[in-house]
Amino acid sequence: ASAEAAGAQQEREQIIVDVDGGEDSANARASSANARASSAGAARSSASSEKRRVRQHLDEFYTGRRSIEQVMPTSLVAAEDIEAKSSASRASAARRRSVQHRVSYAGSGAGISLDDGISTGRRSVDSSMYRLKRKEDREAEIAAIEADLEDVLGKEALKEEITRWDWVWTGVIAAACVGVMAAIFVLGPDAHHSEYYERLYGVSSSEPLYYALDHHKSFAHVEFVATAGIEHPVNNTQPDGLMLSAQAGYCKHHCETPDDFVALDDETTGTKDEGFPLIIAFKTNEYARSYGDGEEPVVRITTNNNAPLGLALESFQSKAIGRYQVLIAGLILIFLFVLIITDVVHRTLSAFIGMFVAIFFLVLVDKAPDMVRIWEHIDQEVIILLLGMMIIVHVLSTTGLFEYLAVKSYQWSGGTLVKLWYILVILTAVLSAFLDNVTTVLLIAPVTINLALAMKVDPIPLLVSQAILSNIGGTATLIGDPPNIIIGAALADYISFVDFLSNLLPIVLIIAVAALGFLRWWYRAALAEETGFVDVDELKKEYRIRKKLLLIRAGIVFGCVIILFFTEPIHHVQAPWIALLGAVVMMLLSEPHDLQHTLESVEWDLLLFFAALFVCIESLAEMGLITWIGDLIIGWVRSVPESQQLTVAIVILVWVSGIVSGILDNIPYTTTMVPVIVQMSRDPVLQLPLRPLIWSLALGACLGGNMTLIGASANLVTAGIAGRAGHKITFVSWLKQGPSVTFISLILAMTYCILRYSVGGDYQE
Repeated sequence: ASAEAAGAQQEREQIIVDVDGGEDSANARASSANARASSAGAARSSASSEKRRVRQHLDEFYTGRRSIEQVMPTSLVAAEDIEAKSSASRASAARRRSVQHRVSYAGSGAGISLDDGISTGRRSVDSSMYRLKRKEDREAEIAAIEADLEDVLGKEALKEEITRWDWVWTGVIAAACVGVMAAIFVLGPDAHHSEYYERLYGVSSSEPLYYALDHHKSFAHVEFVATAGIEHPVNNTQPDGLMLSAQAGYCKHHCETPDDFVALDDETTGTKDEGFPLIIAFKTNEYARSYGDGEEPVVRITTNNNAPLGLALESFQSKAIGRYQVLIAGLILIFLFVLIITDVVHRTLSAFIGMFVAIFFLVLVDKAPDMVRIWEHIDQEVIILLLGMMIIVHVLSTTGLFEYLAVKSYQWSGGTLVKLWYILVILTAVLSAFLDNVTTVLLIAPVTINLALAMKVDPIPLLVSQAILSNIGGTATLIGDPPNIIIGAALADYISFVDFLSNLLPIVLIIAVAALGFLRWWYRAALAEETGFVDVDELKKEYRIRKKLLLIRAGIVFGCVIILFFTEPIHHVQAPWIALLGAVVMMLLSEPHDLQHTLESVEWDLLLFFAALFVCIESLAEMGLITWIGDLIIGWVRSVPESQQLTVAIVILVWVSGIVSGILDNIPYTTTMVPVIVQMSRDPVLQLPLRPLIWSLALGACLGGNMTLIGASANLVTAGIAGRAGHKITFVSWLKQGPSVTFISLILAMTYCILRYSVGGDYQE
């Protein structure tokens, strides 16, 4: 019967073809059929895409990045159904949470009392039980939402679809894992870490030292480093001070006599400079030759010190790839910057990728670091300072202080938009100096948007101005901007919190005034708009001080922390310890039995980003990249007369730092440049003072962040907050005022540094 039906259908189609004009009509109908098939395919593709989007949104809901309203698909379900489903889900979830979320203190020492009877009398244990119940409740809520979605979309909607490309990428991942394992098995045995005491030797003027190289490693490229273990010569009769020299060569007959040593390269000599250790180093490819019987490749070390001189010696032997390690390190740094700029993955993962790539090449050039050395690469002062300030700011934010200040700003402005703009922008700049600019805009920007909406004005001029002034205000102190934190921690032996204020605050005030003037002119039309009525009483109810007693206590602690920052030259306790102590006291005052909530406020991804970045940059430094960059800048500075060298160094640092920080992330750039300015100050020919270089780098790196939207983290945070509120700040729109403000700032910063340090000579080493 089916065959007969198919035949009849074919006969009818043939009749239609004959009647409509034969082949042309058949082609037309074929085209129509193809169009219908294409339309059906597009519909299926659209439905499949919609399902993938729903699954992605549901995954984001699992991690807390989306609300229930954002999970339901608007294109597949009517709006009223979404509201009914989400309301029912919220109601059912609320019923499930009713027992677990009613928490009360039963009195002093009684701990947390839950309505279901869980109370151990120990608040820390009760808090853990409460968090466990919250987790269980969250899982129940997710299960209910999945059931709701399956009722609306069908059971297939949440089913994971694995495509052919998914399997291809799975195979690539498996192959990469096998390759990593193979590399570990092949390279691991050769990555020997000698103990420090195994690298200690002694030499004197009467007994030269012959340091033997490893026969089991390649001689294609050899690097050697010798560090003298004393600060001042002992029993040295030479008039020129302590001297140390090293020369590549090989021994005949174990170098029983001086004539048995055959030199392969020129001798490298170093002399002791006041305040710096004596280090000599060289690289050579001359060991790459064949050796006869009794010939042994060595490094001969001599000194003019009569008494035995303690030395720490290190040698690195690699294949021909070692000759190109600076080029490789440069490519890794560019690769890291590209990963961070393009945001292919989170910047923390980008830093870890760069770190592991750098370590892999360190292994190839015989410089494999052990865990102790990796830990030494991490600037622990930066991590501790950031951790402490994050906790301090979080505790202050829970009191409602910052929202209250924003509402008071509206009251002080009298409802005038221009006055409100001045007050909010200046408030942001001041807070950024003593908190940090990212945290400041996170706290102030949402309230600014609500104030602007209540006044029926565009919030973009307020938000952009706040972001720009937060970067300028954060430049004034050690804790205001990440580049300053990096510089202050790395050079803590040379500068203090007060030094940042005394050297940067004057020019920051001048730049802030200039930036305010430019932005006021730029937004003159937007700030002249008529504003709507704002109910101040409603604002006070919504943004009020929620914890007055905690605010008083936390304010006292925060004031003491700031005072200790200022008085660091007296007590000599560094800022990270003060910040950590303040954070511990803040936690004792706020939530002494439940640290989970406080620790959730810590930006752990940022701390891990810093840690991985430090290891990556130090690994690249061991490959010689930082020295190469320093030598390049030193060459530029040496090319001018001696009287102009400091001026040229200031100009280079301010403008290169400003431009690079505007295009790239200023955090990895600053981490890279700190050892470069130290190298410039230690150059025996230039002998530039270190402090002017420090302030030039700080000003350029911090102020350059205003050039583009991606130049500073505060800019991106502000744009993200504005975008969630429906107000877009794009990369192109930022370019309308950002480069102009940056150009004005860098001109003023460069002029200030030249007049104060190069012309005025106002620096103390």
